Amino acid sequence: MSLLSLCDKYIIAAKGRQVDCYDSCNHYIIEAPVVGKGDINDNIVDVVVSPDAKHMAIITSTSKQLVVYDLETRTIRKTYTLPRSSSKIRFTPNNKQILVADKSGDVLNYDIENEKSGIKLLGHLSLLLDILQTQDEKYIITCDRDEKIRVSRYPNTYNIQTYCLGHREFVNHIELLPHNNKYLTSTSGDGTVKLWDVTEGTLCYTINTNDHSDQELNNNFIKVMDSDGVEVSTLPIVHFSITKLNNSCSLIALSLYSCEELLIYTLQSLDNQFSHKLEYRLKLESFPTCVQFFNEKLYIYNDTDLHVNVYKFLYENEKICIELIENIKMFDNYKPIDNTVTSCFETIKVLYKRKFDNVQEYQERKKQRLEKIAK
Repeated sequence: MSLLSLCDKYIIAAKGRQVDCYDSCNHYIIEAPVVGKGDINDNIVDVVVSPDAKHMAIITSTSKQLVVYDLETRTIRKTYTLPRSSSKIRFTPNNKQILVADKSGDVLNYDIENEKSGIKLLGHLSLLLDILQTQDEKYIITCDRDEKIRVSRYPNTYNIQTYCLGHREFVNHIELLPHNNKYLTSTSGDGTVKLWDVTEGTLCYTINTNDHSDQELNNNFIKVMDSDGVEVSTLPIVHFSITKLNNSCSLIALSLYSCEELLIYTLQSLDNQFSHKLEYRLKLESFPTCVQFFNEKLYIYNDTDLHVNVYKFLYENEKICIELIENIKMFDNYKPIDNTVTSCFETIKVLYKRKFDNVQEYQERKKQRLEKIAK
């Protein structure tokens, strides 16, 4: 999910049930429709803009609404009630459909020209975390909590082209490699960025962020998760964005859980051989809400102080230079609440699988029963 979306005209940020569309001069606040008597816990969980920048779509949490807006007029075009809570939406490359990944593992296809649409395309047995369609519209790629990436043929999505298997924890982000769409990038709770051949499902390259993570934060995270019955060994990747630098290189920005910095990598390819380099550590004042590249700029949204910081980056002489060029205040009517890391922890925690030792648990219960009888 993402609470930040960008296009040539607008910076779009979401908070609660509102969206702020900023056009460099004015802030236009859009509020999600109220369903029934309304629910104070109903929030926008994802906001996206179509590739042609004509439409914006949001999904809400408890009211389970998919709302499509005409971005030019900022008015509602279509509203759909989803059958289940959803985790991610994305427009198709042709701008005509919205793919909805729901928390039960199903992918639904909504045609914005058809109010009664909502065709099920495929299903996983686990919570879906991201979804995309390839630029040639031949494949739909999905990833889930169970470490799986699935490549399905489109439109006959019952035909599975391949699986990309290799992550050891949930897969929370997938993006095509910008400088070569033959490859797919993915991130995971195992702290790695992996590169895959889309149609073959073969693992081509791995970036291990644990090599550059803060070991004190890593150890603290391990202790906290262990007390909750979850066995981990590294900090999970939370935010991820990737953009094209040139025909042989892409730029990656990512954040690790609770780290108040962004890791900036270059990922290069030459004759189907890959290499990466940690180029920059961008220090932040607090843990970000969203991170996104757009038009040779890096946007960082923080919904605690409700600001979007805009950085310009240059890649010259094989070096990355990053400069803060703008700080934009969003949502004047909101008071900042410092709960980003707490809410992020709750979101991340549920994605891990708890490890149970059933034999030990049985022996412990048996011991307690015998002690009770002996009394």
